[in-house]
Amino acid sequence: MATPAGFPSLQPAMLIRCALTGFLPCGDIYTGSTLFGLPFGEGSLVSVGDFEPKLDFKMRNGQDWFRIDNDKKHARATISGMAVDAEGRALRCVAEGVFDLNEHTLPLITGDAAAKSIPFGHAVEIMRFECGHEEYKAIENMLFASSLRLVKEESGEIVAEIAISRIISGTGQE
Repeated sequence: MATPAGFPSLQPAMLIRCALTGFLPCGDIYTGSTLFGLPFGEGSLVSVGDFEPKLDFKMRNGQDWFRIDNDKKHARATISGMAVDAEGRALRCVAEGVFDLNEHTLPLITGDAAAKSIPFGHAVEIMRFECGHEEYKAIENMLFASSLRLVKEESGEIVAEIAISRIISGTGQE
């Protein structure tokens, strides 16, 4: 089915895979939310399909700040990360997201040892990138939407897999 005139569409663009390296509870904050810091370590950021510019980066570090709503139904994430290509050129990834909290997601987000992997379908993010290197500069003028899942590896490590699509502006006069 074609996208109706004026509505944006999505182009699959990239995939991020990185491990969460901790669950740092900050307690209940002034908003009534419960704040958690979720640092992440090394991973990968690669382009998919026909997306340009082609990307092949290693995630170096970053953090997710999760604010769990007082009613425990949703969490709001503010994310910032850094990735570096083979030539040492860095880019910054910035995202904001909303996560459904339920019996599947809450254990992983809060670091429960009994948590299990969760599929795609419980979180959505809006994402942008900052990078002044000529080869990658075009991504600064794009916005992205993403969906993610959290995978609990056999080792117990929690890995975020983030499927990212470029938001393409709608067209037409109607």
